[in-house]
Amino acid sequence: MKFSLEKIVLLLVSLFLMFVTYTFRTVPISQFWKGWRILYVYTDTLSEYDILTILEKHGCESVISAANQKLPIVSPMAPVQVQPSDSYLNRRGDFFTDKSRLAQVFYIPDSQSANLEEAVMELSAFAGSSAGTDGKSSFPWFAPSLCLLFFITLFYFSKKRMLFAFVSLPFLFLAFCRPLFTLSAAISLCLFAFFVFHRTWGRKDFFKTSLNSPYVLLLSLTPVLVMLVSSPLSSLFYIIALANSALLMRLYYLYELDENARCSFQPVYIRTARMFPLLGKSGIRLLSLLLIALILIVLSFRFFGNVSGFSSSVTMPSLPSPVSGSDSELVQLKDFVNWSWNTATFPYRKLGKEVSPVPQEGDSVSITDYQNVNGKIVPSQVQAFVFNNDFRESVYRGIESLEYPALEKMLLKQGKNSGFAYSKKAGNASSERFGMLLLLIFITIPTALGINYILGRKRYGLSI
Repeated sequence: MKFSLEKIVLLLVSLFLMFVTYTFRTVPISQFWKGWRILYVYTDTLSEYDILTILEKHGCESVISAANQKLPIVSPMAPVQVQPSDSYLNRRGDFFTDKSRLAQVFYIPDSQSANLEEAVMELSAFAGSSAGTDGKSSFPWFAPSLCLLFFITLFYFSKKRMLFAFVSLPFLFLAFCRPLFTLSAAISLCLFAFFVFHRTWGRKDFFKTSLNSPYVLLLSLTPVLVMLVSSPLSSLFYIIALANSALLMRLYYLYELDENARCSFQPVYIRTARMFPLLGKSGIRLLSLLLIALILIVLSFRFFGNVSGFSSSVTMPSLPSPVSGSDSELVQLKDFVNWSWNTATFPYRKLGKEVSPVPQEGDSVSITDYQNVNGKIVPSQVQAFVFNNDFRESVYRGIESLEYPALEKMLLKQGKNSGFAYSKKAGNASSERFGMLLLLIFITIPTALGINYILGRKRYGLSI
């Protein structure tokens, strides 16, 4: 193949896109909290300050710990208030210990947890100390391997194997760089679209015919929209792989032009792309194989979709964790909102007056204001606070503006209605969002295409 500026540019851009995909590769990891990793430490010799110093040494800053917590809301007129034993401030300390009260618990932001394992090893090296985390990488080989197996099958039935391998390479690379079940299913759909597309390669109007085919467009572009619901980042890398495949397709086209230029006789297909069946009998069988591959991905996601396991030098204790349902062993965000209401309204209430720790919707606190009306000073009641959605939103905005690693920021990140309890099993961060729903949508696409093909053949009295 003769080298030209266009070919070199195409190759360099393709390699760059591969590099970007590899740089942002990811492996699913089990963890309890969205956005934070848990570190738990059993120790008789290390203080909390010592542990934080070791974490900072390994690049773990902005750690949420008991020592870092402050008063999230302070009333200017009553900065010091007596707290009952069951108040939010006293109960939030439960988040910094395990259920048995033997281990200290710390929360490290995901962005700063790259060297967390090294910190665990150093902490565990001290006498009388052992440490562990809630997360462990686990590469799900099944889904990307199934993509590779499906590619090999299509490659075997391909008539232009070099072309098919060329355009499929970016997606196979993506499957192993981001081994997610939903992404593997989307890649399988696109591989079949490439297989259908390459069957008409070189025939007259092959490109226009392929773009007008529901088999090519539906199978290759629908995953972009579907994956936006689960992971916009996966959708972005899918688009990058699609663009890379287009570049390699152009490179292959230039290669063919060079090869044909060497021959004095150039054969031409008799039938145009419009006259050639895109699917055919062999294609419908491979479409069935695609459906089987997607079903296997669904089953593997059902049983292995949640990454399990943890990294530790000891048995993992029951740790604070987000939980589903109404059962909440630990304080929730709504308890913080209630505490904020009582703290903010304390200076405006009569001393000795009993106040419910749980305010009701619409509760209000008024202050007496004085106005000059017709030369007379007239008192009037002005609402200073109203317990409603506006008040709650102001509390949430206050949390986001806190300038220290506040526990409340982490609670808010999990969802305003999340519950929390002690658990030994990672709950929500390891699963793909709406994974099962997206996989079922992917299954309906080849199913609908297959039914449409069979009904069309039956309508004209043709065999399947």
